[in-house]
Amino acid sequence: MMHVIVWLGLVLAVAAPAQADLSLIGRSTVNAMGMQGIGQEGLWLRKTKLRRDMIDRGKAYSHHYDLATREITIIDHSLRQASVYAMSALNQDADARFSSKNLRLDLSPTGRKHQLQGWNCLENRIHVAMPVELAGEKVSFEMVGTIWLAKNEPEQAETEPFVKAAQEPDFFMGIPALARKSPAQAKGISEVVKRLAPLGLLCAVDVETRYEGTGRMAELSRKMASRIAVTYEKYSTDALKEEVFRIPEGYQVVRPK
Repeated sequence: MMHVIVWLGLVLAVAAPAQADLSLIGRSTVNAMGMQGIGQEGLWLRKTKLRRDMIDRGKAYSHHYDLATREITIIDHSLRQASVYAMSALNQDADARFSSKNLRLDLSPTGRKHQLQGWNCLENRIHVAMPVELAGEKVSFEMVGTIWLAKNEPEQAETEPFVKAAQEPDFFMGIPALARKSPAQAKGISEVVKRLAPLGLLCAVDVETRYEGTGRMAELSRKMASRIAVTYEKYSTDALKEEVFRIPEGYQVVRPK
């Protein structure tokens, strides 16, 4: 479930401006496995390069996504190690296990609104459902909550490179650990990103994730449902240095097979 929580930040990232440099700073609250974590969120974007910094169970990570080279780099700062994955390799097994027609994504506006600096953010209820397997049991992965979208802002015109890349058949933007453990679910998450990308700039998300079904694993999952809330509090369009998107010097680089 934690891999799904990590992914939600990527949904926010894909809908952000891609041609002008952008920095977003915010906060997150995660409730998972009976524990709560509160942390800071950082996002940096330049054209097809995206970096997200986060704290996961007390450890600092940076996730780098390069849509030009089609590589995902996961940096563990405590280990001083960077793991580099090819998107094509992560995508390969998922293609045989997932069909986009099996995923349902429903959005409905609530009428609520708030300002994020110059953005007019509107609240939408979101419901995602897709069939997956959990420990051999067929269940439905569900994500229910709210997402705040800023539509028709000047920066939205600059999202075209990301939106276009998201519509390509080989598009994959997910978490490598989830892609290897549950390829169909990872591919489904990429499909959600693809559908959300053209709809506006995302200001915040507050969702619960769970599995629905009649078996033992689904029942256990309902008792351990997870919730994440991410809210961005400020953004900047100041120019970014290229070092922001590089692996820090002295870190070990590995390419898992």
